[in-house]
Amino acid sequence: MVSGKVRDCVSGFSFDAAHYSLVEGELLLHGHTFSVEVCVEGFLMGSWVVDFIELRKLVERVVKDLNYSFLVPAGDAGSIRFEAPFKCKQKLLDCVMVTAECLGSYVCGELRKTYDEKNLRILVSVREGVGNKAVVEC
Repeated sequence: MVSGKVRDCVSGFSFDAAHYSLVEGELLLHGHTFSVEVCVEGFLMGSWVVDFIELRKLVERVVKDLNYSFLVPAGDAGSIRFEAPFKCKQKLLDCVMVTAECLGSYVCGELRKTYDEKNLRILVSVREGVGNKAVVEC
């Protein structure tokens, strides 16, 4: 029987999105394939910390909402304009600049809506492209 804390993780989630950030001193529009992993740590409640199926469905919903989006800081929403022969799905995020850290914080907030009542530690890893990762503790 497990007596200490246990960490349950789900991974294999990804989404494609565009954002703008400082690249060598210039604010540039570009895109990435972002990858997400979520770990939930706590004491066993019955046989598990959280139900993998429930956690996977929550993360899938959040990732699906971000997929093929133009990620924009909420403060910049009024200054973004597109005139083009394509649709643009904007997703406003509460941060100064959309970064892997900002995305991790956003995913944390969405997960906390379900897990806020439980005494759980949630860690969200967001990979931005290859070799770059931010880990945010909710």
